[in-house]
Amino acid sequence: MKKNLFRTLVAAMAVFVASCTSEGNGGGETALNPNFDINPAKPAAGASVSFQSTTTGGSGDYTYKWTVDNKVQSETSALLTYTFKTGGAFVVRLDVTDGSGKSAYKRKTVVVAAPAVAETGELTLNWLGKMMGYSTISTPAIADDGSIYSTCRNGKLYKWSTTGSSVWEKEIWKESTAVSGYGTPVIDTDGTIFISGGDGGTGNGVLKAFAANGTEKWKFTEWYRADGSTPAPSCTATLPSLGATNLYFGHTGQNGIVASINKATGKRNGFAAPAGGARQGIALTSTGKIAWMGGTFGLFGMSTATIDNSGNAPMQHTWRIFSDGVEKSTQNPMGGMALTKIDGKYYICGIATDERGTKVYAVSMDNGEALSVTYIEDTEAQDQGGVVIDADGNIVAALNNTLGSANGGVVVINPKNGQVVCRYRTAEKVSGSPAIDKAGNIHFGTESGYYYVVNPEGSDCELLVKRNLADIILADSRYKNETHLSKLYTAKIWCSPVIGDDGKIFITFTDDETRAFGGLVCLSYEGCKGPAASNWPMYGQNRRHTNTF
Repeated sequence: MKKNLFRTLVAAMAVFVASCTSEGNGGGETALNPNFDINPAKPAAGASVSFQSTTTGGSGDYTYKWTVDNKVQSETSALLTYTFKTGGAFVVRLDVTDGSGKSAYKRKTVVVAAPAVAETGELTLNWLGKMMGYSTISTPAIADDGSIYSTCRNGKLYKWSTTGSSVWEKEIWKESTAVSGYGTPVIDTDGTIFISGGDGGTGNGVLKAFAANGTEKWKFTEWYRADGSTPAPSCTATLPSLGATNLYFGHTGQNGIVASINKATGKRNGFAAPAGGARQGIALTSTGKIAWMGGTFGLFGMSTATIDNSGNAPMQHTWRIFSDGVEKSTQNPMGGMALTKIDGKYYICGIATDERGTKVYAVSMDNGEALSVTYIEDTEAQDQGGVVIDADGNIVAALNNTLGSANGGVVVINPKNGQVVCRYRTAEKVSGSPAIDKAGNIHFGTESGYYYVVNPEGSDCELLVKRNLADIILADSRYKNETHLSKLYTAKIWCSPVIGDDGKIFITFTDDETRAFGGLVCLSYEGCKGPAASNWPMYGQNRRHTNTF
């Protein structure tokens, strides 16, 4: 099964895991100890790799037999030079026989990276904003006046001006043993910012509303259920959806709830109590239907009319799928979902992993019936990447890669028939949702610290931009001498890009060396003139992340 193979490759760990078995040597002889070095230690497909014997012991006069990927090599000397054609995990074995006929072997598993893709294209760094906290999952949001809001795991909400100046910082959530700010800011039409925080360790998770001037308007903590239990809410990767009067929000965890909350007062109107709570946000249609992913507990849907006036009696969801059998989710995905409309009907789209593999789906908001389910056979289990919708109505999904394999990147799928339109492969993990610009180009960042722009023309997509974000930052004279950037080797991107109306691109990163600070960057790409004319071109539906269509 492909999924089991992927897990095996990941289990190979960084460069190699070695094991060795040798036959004993009697009569006081020194034991024969085969061994060999690998150079380079982290090889890539298409490049030459040397395996040099460093064998000791025995009686000398060694003879050698090399086996690579179960194939015996013709080379019988102490040095083997080899070129791997593809990335992946490969077993290399050296059998050594000494002059007395004693034999032993050394075996190592070497992880070979997929062929490196050269950097190309140009990005302009307009400005960098510093956040002193670990930046994960949370995506920045842009208000109608151009102000930008971001957060990270120090539990603060940051407001930035259009030129990158810090306007204010406000505390979202804090307790004595840990701080966290996993939620993504959501901005209403009047400028109110809704933001969640809390990791569930003490049950102190919150949803807060701030005015544009930083004044706290209300704090929501009504997580209790009708039986009096307190579900210790975790707000990992959560964001509300905004209706005209109410917002809909849920936290994660087995005892999670999904709540209808009055936007003006922060008071709870009613709630549902589904297992798993709500991950990836709650998507809302203009017809009053909501849907959310409860991780391994499945995908849920119901109407807002059921939950809006239910008081303290938990309401039951209307439908639930992906909760049992081979289609039961095996991961707790935290990437964004998206809504689309086909032939006048709403569908919820997303990506998840089950016993069969990783699937991209389009499901009816009315009853949970699947319009299409497409399995991406050669990608890794999905835990963070999400989906968006392009101007042609196709689903664009982020993919996780297997160590050493170019099976990450993005895939474009027609939701009507489940057919793959095109795919761009990388040997890197995409943890956020993509974003689609006005020209139809797909933007995404990777955990390896690269920013990509690809054109979906053709079956494999054309690479327009691949740039190392850390290199761009450190090459800028405004920032290269800042102390906190001294160990910025990889600007790890765990969030989704946000494209402003003027084409400016905003994305957060974290320093992968120390994970002590993060940053928000404002980028420009000459081919990006604004978001696509799509109903859901980026994470959370739009630059304000209202999560509503």
